[in-house]
Amino acid sequence: MLDINRVLKEDRLLRAFTGLNRKAFDELSQGLEIVLNQEAMPAAGYAYAKKQKPRKRRVGGGRKARLQRVEDKLFFILFYSTSSVIRPLM
Repeated sequence: MLDINRVLKEDRLLRAFTGLNRKAFDELSQGLEIVLNQEAMPAAGYAYAKKQKPRKRRVGGGRKARLQRVEDKLFFILFYSTSSVIRPLM
């Protein structure tokens, strides 16, 4: 089984799995954190969220995320995009 914490600690493994070094990965994770925090705002009742359809569930309803940290989410995205079958077509 893949240990994400080990991969995130070792630069060689991080580069092999994601194609990025630690510095680039950290910069991307900071940007992703900002984007994820902005996406949480419409659920809080801001003006542009009122244009959407009415919710079926209350805010916070539904399945809880398995990947809690931003670094874990970014690693999953990068790992999937580098190992995907679609990659050679890009």
